[in-house]
Amino acid sequence: MKKNQAGNYDVAVVGAGIAGLSCANYLAQGGKKVILLEQNHQAGGCMSGFWRKGFYFDGGDQSFESNGIIFPILSELGVYPEHDWHPASYRIKTAFYDFPITSVEDTRDRMIAAFPDEPAVKVIFAEVEKVSRCFSELFDPWHFPLLEKPSPQKIFAALKWLPALKRWADPEFRNRLCGQIRREDLRHWFLNVGYYKTPFILFGAFWHLWVKDYWYPAGGIQSLMNSLVKKFESRGGETRFKTPVKKILVRDGRAEGVLTETGEKITANQVVYAGDYQRLVTDVLGETYFEPDFVEKVKRSRLTEGMLNVFLGLNLPAEELKKHLQTHHVLFYPDLKLIIPDQNSPRDVHQKMWMELSSPSLESPGLAPPGKSSLVLQTFTHIGWQNYWQNGSESGERTPEYREFKKAVGMELVKGAEAVIPGLSEKIEYLDVGTPLSAIRFTMNSQGGAGWTYHLPDLLIAGRFGFVSFHAPVAGVFTIGHYSFWPGGVPNSALSGKIVANSILGKFPEGQLHTAFELFRKVKRLF
Repeated sequence: MKKNQAGNYDVAVVGAGIAGLSCANYLAQGGKKVILLEQNHQAGGCMSGFWRKGFYFDGGDQSFESNGIIFPILSELGVYPEHDWHPASYRIKTAFYDFPITSVEDTRDRMIAAFPDEPAVKVIFAEVEKVSRCFSELFDPWHFPLLEKPSPQKIFAALKWLPALKRWADPEFRNRLCGQIRREDLRHWFLNVGYYKTPFILFGAFWHLWVKDYWYPAGGIQSLMNSLVKKFESRGGETRFKTPVKKILVRDGRAEGVLTETGEKITANQVVYAGDYQRLVTDVLGETYFEPDFVEKVKRSRLTEGMLNVFLGLNLPAEELKKHLQTHHVLFYPDLKLIIPDQNSPRDVHQKMWMELSSPSLESPGLAPPGKSSLVLQTFTHIGWQNYWQNGSESGERTPEYREFKKAVGMELVKGAEAVIPGLSEKIEYLDVGTPLSAIRFTMNSQGGAGWTYHLPDLLIAGRFGFVSFHAPVAGVFTIGHYSFWPGGVPNSALSGKIVANSILGKFPEGQLHTAFELFRKVKRLF
């Protein structure tokens, strides 16, 4: 922490995830006096990681895409060259097919070969190939048209894809296309793989991104977050960890600063909030500043699914683990009957779940002790399942019953993962389990999720094209992060921070983009 003794701040940034770090760095780079406040003991939010007994684990995101946004931002902020970057490759394994995802075309051919009597598979992947071509033309890891000086060629390239983008974004398009599959379990898989009712644009994009644009920093994702903190402090910024913000202070209709949980008042001319949007509306800013109908819609809007994370330190050399995993990530489906648990799901639900297996030490041996390796298992869960994981509620001290229960469920996931890594349970030196209650502790995200649902009909505050909100209804209060810019994710979160920072600084083109978003919101209300 670099302590600034001079009193009032130009900007207080609340939340040190990728959005807050991006925003704070750009503001400090632009000469603003900035304080960055984070309730956790370190930066990162959903991208934070941790070390235990010599093993490194990523607590949330296990890798991320650039989308022509992340790498340019990290480069502009001076941290990209400080890290070595590995492509985060994927493999998909079910009882019917098992192959590394090396290209959309190879995936198509393997899926057609696995189900030769299902002509709809070819139809679906023909559309996936179109999505891939769209993404290839519009942006790559280093280029995103909206962030560059537009040319007639770029404008034409974007405009020609608009009809297809509109079709793919339709919540019913995926249902109509994938519903053509005759085999019930396969149809269910195509309709439900991914987050809850993900639209086809995102379903198709993931096949493309898994091949072209997922990355992992060799020192672990937390090392990247730490680099962003150091850059911010080197630019004169002040960081404070273990400093939860209770209220955004308002005087005469505009931001005055923030009040921390300990009662400290930090004055600032502007406040950028990079936290949970539901908490902003109901508590941190308060319902009185929002229209009552909007408040109710915020409360009733669906969030993304919570995650069950199992962190394993293994007495298994990385080269041996790689023989089993083959790739950085393995998407394993014990069957095609995908489940999204809710609070009423049966006790054995996680024994039947799909999972993602990821090893941060696979290409980075320094992230585990010599001759050993780290592994993370992830799947969906629900915060209220089994009476809040036998904790009784999401608040308060975690009970001994909760701690024992989550380890038991974690071992159920370990047993399932033995279909990929035989004898896994016998190789464990360290085990810990994270639930949505853990996510609340470290991120303060409602229900332990990671932003709004991908299914727009259940995001009641969204318009036809999603939800973008960089302004709160109080002068000098801005919102950024995965809640402010649907469909969320790492690139959009970082971009939201850059857009708002450059708007505050009066820079372009991101300031213009911010103005365009706000004008679009106002015009939308008239219709």
